[in-house]
Amino acid sequence: MTGLTPAAGTVNRITSIVISNTTSSAASATVAISNNATFGSGTAYNMANVISVPPNASLVVTDKTTSFYVTENQSVGVTSSTASALTYVATFEAIS
Repeated sequence: MTGLTPAAGTVNRITSIVISNTTSSAASATVAISNNATFGSGTAYNMANVISVPPNASLVVTDKTTSFYVTENQSVGVTSSTASALTYVATFEAIS
């Protein structure tokens, strides 16, 4: 599980999330927004739920055309069905 939480007094505009599978087997990814600054606490609302990422492939979960905002009392997290199979890159703009 990997989480992204804005700094105090800021809002993050998440402009992209890309998930890559670096293994030779498919793995599933879930991306969620939590109503708590600590991802894994509070209630998670799935944006992408258990999506299979083929071996040696990438999944674009969101990009600039589907960007969204996360406040300082929220967090975004990515979980994987297989440990160490997926890597994640998120780009964002911090707005204060």
